[in-house]
Amino acid sequence: MTNLQKLQTRAIEIRAELAELADPDAALTDETRAKLRELRTELRDVEEKRAALSLSEAVQAEDETPETGDAETRERRELVRRASLTAYVKGITSGRLLSGAEGELREALSCEANEIPFEMFEPETRAEERAVTEAPGTVGVNLQPIRPAVFAPSVLPRLGVDMPSAPSGTYAEGRISTSQTAEAKGKGEAIAATAGAITVSTTTPKRISARLELRLEDIAAVGQANFESMLRQNLALALSDKLDDQGLNGDGSGNNLSGLFQALTDPSAPAAGVADFDEMLSTITDSGIDGLWATELRHIAAVVGVDTFKLAVKSFRDAGQSDYGDVTFGEWAAKNFARFFTNKRMPAKASHIQQAILYRLGRSLEGGSQSMRTAVCPVWSRGVSIDDMYTGSAKAERYLTMHVLLGDVLIIQPDAYEQVSFRVSTA
Repeated sequence: MTNLQKLQTRAIEIRAELAELADPDAALTDETRAKLRELRTELRDVEEKRAALSLSEAVQAEDETPETGDAETRERRELVRRASLTAYVKGITSGRLLSGAEGELREALSCEANEIPFEMFEPETRAEERAVTEAPGTVGVNLQPIRPAVFAPSVLPRLGVDMPSAPSGTYAEGRISTSQTAEAKGKGEAIAATAGAITVSTTTPKRISARLELRLEDIAAVGQANFESMLRQNLALALSDKLDDQGLNGDGSGNNLSGLFQALTDPSAPAAGVADFDEMLSTITDSGIDGLWATELRHIAAVVGVDTFKLAVKSFRDAGQSDYGDVTFGEWAAKNFARFFTNKRMPAKASHIQQAILYRLGRSLEGGSQSMRTAVCPVWSRGVSIDDMYTGSAKAERYLTMHVLLGDVLIIQPDAYEQVSFRVSTA
């Protein structure tokens, strides 16, 4: 029996003892009160240990998941970890050839001299876009280094959306959508062939761009050496942020990408009344567990809107009896599901209802050759082009323009995803 199983067993035993001591027909003596306090304290300790152990085992399992890809892919990932986005921007704007990890990564990805490898846009380090291209109001030698603003981490990678490189032409992904069949046959009976089917999804490149214009007077007047470099980095990160937003919410109209929500089916409206603990649990587990892509709770990941998440962390199991229990649904979900999180890019509530996405990642957790690609957002250029920096030189202006070419989000395995909704308010 594992340590986690031991703690789970002990928790069950304690609850059984508490139920026995809480017999409403039995007298409550001093000895019984002391025993009840002792058991309740022990139960809290056991639950805290169980939660900590579950978390540590989940982290360990993630750390021990074998890294996929060949030796070249693993070497490329190591170069990405060592390289610096700021070094690329400074090198390109100064016309300096890059060496070290930055130069090796550019060569490995066959990027041009004016391109930043797309792999450098890590979701964990993104910054919120500011419309600041003028010098700030407060200037002088006492201005501290300019800090990056912060905005939400990327959603798509946490939902299993890969971003593979795409060669010139239309990108296509095929999957077997109708399988062959098998059946038991008696001696001498023939088996008839059945027709399978392959479904192919395609997408063509679309462009997301961002542009920064700077005046040399502002650069000189700001009183802080990192003014220009921070704005340049902010531009690149704002471009990356827009990419993730389009990949999640793009409606496919005009120049917009067709995002993940657009590829999913809108669910039926939830029942009347604000969702409580039991309704949230039913919505996620009833839709999440399918016995194929999710065979246990840790195979379910759920990203919900901000209002839904706030409601989840205030919804206690016993709220109807005004007892409020010990655990909210948000806490319970964080301990039992693979992921339960929110993000500011999730759609706002509409008519008191907010949408969410479930990702069944059971097959993706297997690792190695058993791990399956569930969705893609292809990228046609491994770099983000920087050009047109000197057009405004007569006016002492410098321009920085960045572009990325990518396609719509294609769901390769539809059974791995489900869109659900929650009623988060009534007025």
